[in-house]
Amino acid sequence: MSLSRRSLNSFDWLWFLALLALAGAGLVTIWSSTEGTGLNSYFGRQAIYLAFALALYLGLLYLDYHFFADHITFLYLAGLVLLAAVLFIGRTVHNTKGWIALGMLSFQPSELVKLLVILALAKYYSEIEREHLNLSELLKGGLIVLVPMLLVVLQGDLGTAVTFVPIFIGLSFIAGLRRKHVLVVLAVALACSPLGWMKLKDYQKGRIQTVFNPSNDPHHLGYQTIQSKIAIGSGKFLGKGFKQGTQGQLGFLPARHTDFVFAVVSEERGFLGSISVLGLFLFVSIRLLRTAREAKDKIGGLIVVGVLALFLFHVMVNVGMVVGLLPITGIPLPLLSAGGSSLISTFLAMSLCMNIRMRRYVN
Repeated sequence: MSLSRRSLNSFDWLWFLALLALAGAGLVTIWSSTEGTGLNSYFGRQAIYLAFALALYLGLLYLDYHFFADHITFLYLAGLVLLAAVLFIGRTVHNTKGWIALGMLSFQPSELVKLLVILALAKYYSEIEREHLNLSELLKGGLIVLVPMLLVVLQGDLGTAVTFVPIFIGLSFIAGLRRKHVLVVLAVALACSPLGWMKLKDYQKGRIQTVFNPSNDPHHLGYQTIQSKIAIGSGKFLGKGFKQGTQGQLGFLPARHTDFVFAVVSEERGFLGSISVLGLFLFVSIRLLRTAREAKDKIGGLIVVGVLALFLFHVMVNVGMVVGLLPITGIPLPLLSAGGSSLISTFLAMSLCMNIRMRRYVN
């Protein structure tokens, strides 16, 4: 359970500093876009979450990642029980019953369960010795992802439920996905798409239609997209400065500290600040990719690939949503958006990957 000197020397400080820089940028942006700095403010709560996340990040490094893989069956089942419990005792926010209240703070179990799904699927696939998955193995892997995904759908959080998909695709691809299985899955998805469209609620259909023409409903469904684009464009190259943005400070931009935090960064820090944030995301992704390639065993590599797939999906969907290329889904921007569950689960995932990197030479 302890760390050897060789493991400590393998700690990637640049990777860790990049995570701190992103979390710090998020904290400053939340401070700029919301009122108050007390412990009960958005800024104060995010600072508490960040301190707790860093403590967990450092503490998790002392536990060998195989410990979690060896106990993943219990952890996965506990996660399912927690998701089911949320349906009965959860707190509803914006028509989503996905939070458990903890005093003045709250916790979203689905964020943590995504990491448990990565561990469970990596454990299952790592025990398959063949180069390619057969259909039954692929279906069992899909079931590991589908059960928690459906529980999240029942909570009314379709956006979070979709984030389980890249975990399954990324890990299945690395584990040995056959081309014929890909074609079958695509065919089934296309065949089911009309039914899926009919099952969507009216506001969800509206969000998708708004991507193509937000000016059709500028005061309702298209409002957020239009205001986000105004904020991004008005920042120009260097930005308007701390607390100087009009869209964020005057309240024109909804969810400016959560889903649309990147728009505030663009308005106040301009193109230079935006590209710096995206550059840090790219740097972290490259570090994850290198860690997956250098992992000492199959399960380590699979875990990192799952984290990378989830991380990149969050970044691409959130930024795509903010610039008007994708529908508004409520998927947070990792490390920047306000919210303790997302922040803590991201740091836990990154700690697990750093754990794999530090132990890549340990026998």
